[in-house]
Amino acid sequence: MKALLLTLILLGGLGSMAQAQMKEYHAERPEGGNPTIAQAEALTRLMTAQLKLNEGQVARLHRVNAIKLAQTDDIQWQYHENPAQMRQALSELQSYYDSECSRILTPSQLSLMRGPQPTEPAPVSDTEGGLG
Repeated sequence: MKALLLTLILLGGLGSMAQAQMKEYHAERPEGGNPTIAQAEALTRLMTAQLKLNEGQVARLHRVNAIKLAQTDDIQWQYHENPAQMRQALSELQSYYDSECSRILTPSQLSLMRGPQPTEPAPVSDTEGGLG
């Protein structure tokens, strides 16, 4: 009985020490937490308001947004000396993000997210920029 009580007290003490250390870790950051998660939450909130997402879409999109933002930071850090590779990796990440969004969102939500797309290119006048 004494051994069980001693074990519980020891575990409680260790748990409170770990929690205190995490509070110190979060207190060191000006925003109080993981900046990528905070950015993902803000982006997801914005998309929820604009696209009228349901709860399932919000949860799945939050996860995809967090992945995209974390990998964007990683790519920028990893390829900071090679802009060409950075652009390539960011392009691949964007195509992954687009494919995941197309799985989560409805076609009308996707069109709202991408914004208005030009239907036809503007006609070019024969007299502009040429010899004449």
